[in-house]
Amino acid sequence: MHPRIDYNKCIGSLECYDTCPVDVFDAEETEEGKRAVVARPEDCIECEQCVEVCPTDAIELVED
Repeated sequence: MHPRIDYNKCIGSLECYDTCPVDVFDAEETEEGKRAVVARPEDCIECEQCVEVCPTDAIELVED
């Protein structure tokens, strides 16, 4: 499993990026500012820290 971000809910807080213990996320610059992207889904250890820390519930773990 790996995280998937719902960009309709994401506000770009980068909490997931800052929290992930295995650096699954990268920060990407967009016209609206920075946002997290799932750069290394294969590294996910399914700890769900990103899911728990997201202030808008924009992240869920999905099957590969």
